Formats: sequence, structure tokens, C-alpha cells
Amino acid sequence: MTTTMRGSLLTAALAAFLALPAAAQTDTVQFRLAPAKTNPMTCTNLDAALSRVHNVTLAGEKATIKSAGGINDQMKQTSPKIYKTNFSLSGVTLQVTADAASTPRSLHVVEPKLGCKWDAIAP
Repeated sequence: MTTTMRGSLLTAALAAFLALPAAAQTDTVQFRLAPAKTNPMTCTNLDAALSRVHNVTLAGEKATIKSAGGINDQMKQTSPKIYKTNFSLSGVTLQVTADAASTPRSLHVVEPKLGCKWDAIAP
């Protein structure tokens, strides 16, 4: 093998190795939301669905949130490692933020009209 061929192979191998982190890597984080103590009584109808385990799967600039409580939605990255979405659950619109930039990672759910809030941190 010539020096030129060896150099070309080495360059190709290095380029492939450096591209690995750019490939879509996923990381799933589990959260169990708890209602804020200051929530109005009208918020309790969502407690059962929101208190179940939520899986947030991070994949580059997108994330997916899923739970047995009926939540299954795509989230978009709004700043580095911060993902947000809005979705409806039982006719109520919820604003969801997954913060994978902080330690520990956290999940926040807000219903802005009534002031309901649920929060969780990753174990």
C-alpha cells in the first residue's frame, strides 16, 4: 500500500469517526410529574393523566414525549437542549417544556388559563 493510499484511508476513517456524534443519537429520560401545591381545584382532573411516567426521547433538534396517560407528541428544540410543545389533553391546552440542559433534567407542564402547573425532575 502506498503512502498516498494509506493517507487517504486514514483521512476517510477519521472523517467517518468524527461524523458519528453528528448522527442521530437518542437518549430517553423518564419523569413523573407532580402537581404544584398552589394549583386550583379545577386542575385536579388532569392529575391522573399527568402523574403517570412520561418518557422524553431526545434526538438532536427534536424530542418525543409519551406517556400512558394519552400523551404522544413531538417537541421542538427552542434553545440548546430545551424542547417545547403545546398539546391538548381532555380539551385543555398544555404548554410542555423539557429541559435537558440543566442538572438534573426537568419537565414542566403549564395550563396558562387556569394557572395549573406540574413539575418533575429526572431521577
